This record gives sequence, structure tokens and C-alpha cells, in this order.
Amino acid sequence: MMFDKLGIVTNIWAKRMENGDRFQELAVQFEHDGFRHMEVRDGDYLRNSEFGNFLQEIETVIEIYAPDQWKEMCEAFWKRGDWKILVDHSHKPLFDQVDEFVARVSNLTLSYAISHSWLSVPRNLEIDNDQIRRAKQLAYLLCPHQARLRLVDLDSPVKCNPKIAAENLRRYKLLLPNYPIVFAVENAKQPASQILDLVKKESLLLTYDEANVYQLDGTTIEDLETFWQAVEIRDLTSVHFKQKNSQGVLTQVKDGFVDFRAIIHRLAQEGYTGDLLLENAPSDQPLEDAIRSRDYLQKYIA
Repeated sequence: MMFDKLGIVTNIWAKRMENGDRFQELAVQFEHDGFRHMEVRDGDYLRNSEFGNFLQEIETVIEIYAPDQWKEMCEAFWKRGDWKILVDHSHKPLFDQVDEFVARVSNLTLSYAISHSWLSVPRNLEIDNDQIRRAKQLAYLLCPHQARLRLVDLDSPVKCNPKIAAENLRRYKLLLPNYPIVFAVENAKQPASQILDLVKKESLLLTYDEANVYQLDGTTIEDLETFWQAVEIRDLTSVHFKQKNSQGVLTQVKDGFVDFRAIIHRLAQEGYTGDLLLENAPSDQPLEDAIRSRDYLQKYIA
């Protein structure tokens, strides 16, 4: 049962999408091979694709609808209700595409992730709030029954002010309070224990990626045992699996710096029930890499 929720982060598709593969086709292909949990990771690879244009069109019309209207529309798409009575007639062609997309991915659990400098003082508070609102609305559209938004901060300095970060997180939580969304942040450049402290204090959840703790020489930016002693399973909503060695992140989960046997043992011992998402480096054969990664991890199940 440990790998019932083994899925992928969609940035592993970057090369295939650059070569013209459609997001929806890749999603269906991976679902066919047993990967039903997918985090839609926003970024240039996505925005420069046909699916990125689709998202852009959606974002353009979101602001026309009141938040409660948008929420009702999202639920209607996924429950196969009569969404046509909820949308402006001029937007029907776009929402026909949304309806078709939802029908194709209805067996998947999709979450949403964006890069956002949540550890730093925002340059413009109004723009910052708008970005989070929009991200929450997209997350809800992708999976209203299990909506989740993850923030990853790749731009803030390693040394940051925890008070500023806490103020940002509290503000984000208050945006669209009627949307039932799991709100999570990831350890990216900062020590995981530091992010965990913020998560605990603000009653949020952590997406943990142990590969981010390793530097290219194999040393860690913090003591792993300190983190694992501090974390509780209820603090985690997702665990990302990728492998790293002196060359960087690998295209498959295999031998390297990260001790997956230890991670899987800890999670199983504590009864972890969240998802496990493969975030391999993009390649021309992401499905084959994901399957081989799954086979590699299977041998560590007790």
C-alpha cells in the first residue's frame, strides 16, 4: 500500500513538451501506466506550450467571475453538472475546452505548484495577493475535491527573516477562505528544518524533498537526523522523490546521495498516507524513467 499514491511532478515532461507532446496526452499516458497523482508544476516549459496558452486564456477570464461563482463552476465541471448556465455565453468555447480537459483527467488527482518568493517582502502587495488568489483558483479548477497549492521559493536568499515569511503565509491563508485548499510550502534552498518550523507555527503543511538538502559534493546543508526527529507525519502533505549525485539531479531514481531506503522506512513506520511524487530531471523518455524509478523504489518496501 506504500506506493498507492506514487505519482509525478509534471516538469519531468519538459523535454517532451518542448518537442510538441500535448500535456493532456502525457497525462493519459502516465495514468495508463499507473501514475494517477500528478502535481502540475507551473513554469516556462508549461507556459510555452499549448497547455500554457490554455491556462493563460483561463486566467484572463477568471477575474470576470466572482470567487464564489468560479468555485461553483469548478465543482460543476468535475461533478459533470450543467456548467453552461453558470458561464458567460462568450466564454462557452473556452469552457467547452475545460470540460473536455476535465473529462480526460477525471481519474487523476491533480495538484498545482508555482514558484513564488514567499520568504521575502513582496515588491507589490496587491500583485502578490492577486498571484496567490489566481493560483488558488487554478488549483481548485484542477481538482476541487482534493485541491492543493504548493509554493516553492527559488529566488529568496538562503538566510531569510522568518517573521516576514510568517506574515506572508498568514496573509496567503486569508485569501479566498471559502476555498477548501491544502496549502503547502517546500524546502528548496533553505534547510528543511527551518521551513518545518514555519509550517508548524502557521499550521500549514510541508512538501519535503530530501534531494534539495544535498550539495554537489555530497554534503548536506543540515543534519538529516535533526529534521526527521522534528517532523511529524501530520506535517507532511507530499514527499518528492528525485536522486542527486555530483552531476546534479538524475533522470531516474537510482543509487546516489539520497537514501530512499531510510526515507521509505521512516514514512512507513509512521503511517504516512500522503502522496509520493517522482521529480526526475526531464528526459526524452520520462515514462520509462518513471517506471524504472518505481521499480527501484519497490525493492525497499518491507
